[in-house]
Amino acid sequence: MPKRDGRVFCVEQMASLRSVCCKLSKYPVSTIRTYKVLAIETSCDDACVSILDRFSKDEPPIVLEEHKLTLDSIKAGGVVPTDAANHNRKSISLLVKQVVEKNNFDTNPPDLICATRGPGMVGSLASGFTLAIGLSVAWNKPLVGVHHMLGHLLVPRLKSNGTKPCYPFLSLLVSGGHTIVVLSKSLLVHEILVDTLDIAAGDAIDKCGRELGIRGNMIGKELEVFLNNHKDQWNQEIKFDMKEPMQNQWDRKDVLAYSFAAFNSQVKSSLKKYHNSEIPKDEKIVARMAHLTMKTIFKHLISKIKLAIKLNKDKMEGVTDFVCSGGVASNSLLREMLQQNLSTNGIKNFYFPEPSLCTDNATMIGWAGIELYESAKLTTDVGTTVFRKWPIDKILDVDGWIKCNE
Repeated sequence: MPKRDGRVFCVEQMASLRSVCCKLSKYPVSTIRTYKVLAIETSCDDACVSILDRFSKDEPPIVLEEHKLTLDSIKAGGVVPTDAANHNRKSISLLVKQVVEKNNFDTNPPDLICATRGPGMVGSLASGFTLAIGLSVAWNKPLVGVHHMLGHLLVPRLKSNGTKPCYPFLSLLVSGGHTIVVLSKSLLVHEILVDTLDIAAGDAIDKCGRELGIRGNMIGKELEVFLNNHKDQWNQEIKFDMKEPMQNQWDRKDVLAYSFAAFNSQVKSSLKKYHNSEIPKDEKIVARMAHLTMKTIFKHLISKIKLAIKLNKDKMEGVTDFVCSGGVASNSLLREMLQQNLSTNGIKNFYFPEPSLCTDNATMIGWAGIELYESAKLTTDVGTTVFRKWPIDKILDVDGWIKCNE
């Protein structure tokens, strides 16, 4: 029997799936002038469903519905993969069932199904992608397996005010799971200019926030709210050791890489050095510490972007648009610092998704799926599976892509 990633499929099942794939690959894109999209996102701890109405090729689609159920991970102190998988397995089915019944999709199904295929937590990804495969087969509708980071990268192109980033453009994709600087030359051609050697920026912010006593399901957001309530403390002096990592020194120069693991260590050592490893009771002191920490993390993000621009001048010709997307991209301080620092480096236009589209959501997956379906004429084989790792510069280097007929 043929095997796929350790799972065994009977020959009859595989033959049936391939037959369905052939039929779906002949679904002509050009005949679809207006259509609806069901989008699913389950890459981490959010179960997300959206319905988009592609009423016109000349205007952004209308988002008819958006639904999200997020795992409560406060007691666990962070996202536990098995908990996230169980949450998504239960939640995504319930959300999709509600959407199907409300919109009478049983008798009049959507025309395109888009779902996150990777990268992310395998258990979480499988919950949504497997469900999407089932719906694609049951409704005989095409499926697009979407790269999660491509969703973040493209979502600013969903803007409704007539402006959108144009290729080539530079992006900072920054969240709790990923932090990369990407040069996008086209829909399918992307080059990673800066990657992280350890943890993501959002993960570092969460860890530092917990060390400073911030609690909640979204530590980064809670920390931003806390700091905005103490803006009068931002520029006050504080005994707190915090410096940017990966700076030039005698044995290291111009390293195009991020490193965020050191920030949590610096917070711990400073608390030990100045406060006997205890969180100060005075919120004003905590606010000064937190602001210095967050500002330094953002300085690290920006310094490597500037270095990437400097060391890749030949590749940056014509690049004037900059996208910042992902969960951390909703932070107002980061947006302000990016605009202040990159405006002198050839960047003229900045694109930030609205806050609800910065965090993981199905709308961005639906839009990325639409672009892949319409512009690249691609759908996905229903006999495929998900990926824990899937570099954005290797979007086409995976099995399962089907070229649609014109």
